[in-house]
Amino acid sequence: MESLKFKLEAEGKKVYVVPYGGSNLLGAYGFVDAVKELKEQLTEMNLKMDYIFFASSSGGTQAGLRLGIDLFEVDTKLMPISIDKMGYEDKTLAEAVLELLKQGQKSLRIKKTYSIDDARLIHGYDSKGYGVVTSNEKSAIKELAENEGILLDPVYSGRAFYGMLDHIKSQKTEKGANILFWHTGGLPANFYYSKELM
Repeated sequence: MESLKFKLEAEGKKVYVVPYGGSNLLGAYGFVDAVKELKEQLTEMNLKMDYIFFASSSGGTQAGLRLGIDLFEVDTKLMPISIDKMGYEDKTLAEAVLELLKQGQKSLRIKKTYSIDDARLIHGYDSKGYGVVTSNEKSAIKELAENEGILLDPVYSGRAFYGMLDHIKSQKTEKGANILFWHTGGLPANFYYSKELM
């Protein structure tokens, strides 16, 4: 991407590189704004969320949610379910998230100093690798579709939702806790994976 960027710039063109997964600071800002909206909704409903489960794959969502929670002082625990056991280029996903957190801390003037502990992920649901549909994803997609009419995809939200259900069923979350599942989309993938989902 960088070599193509330089080539095009040498030709006098203006170039903006969108990184893998849109996971740069600009992409993370979208989730900072989303946390602001979430806080407004929770305040209006007089609710507290003890946990927020979501899919984390390239780091932008996770970094944005963490920055937003710290910036807007939302009392909750982030539960980032790792979707892919691989990192990106020469970094682990946690290292990529930490880099975004440090950039965001400066630009948003957050007083907290971030460490790798702020960027950790929940592993164990990603052992089959990225985009490999297992019975876990299938059962999670089926359960939510049948009970709520909400569709998940098998790569991201299905895997994360299964991780959340497993945490609840194995009592890794506090009993009676309020839990938010952050659905990050991905529905069109169901068409690509239609044979595996049948």
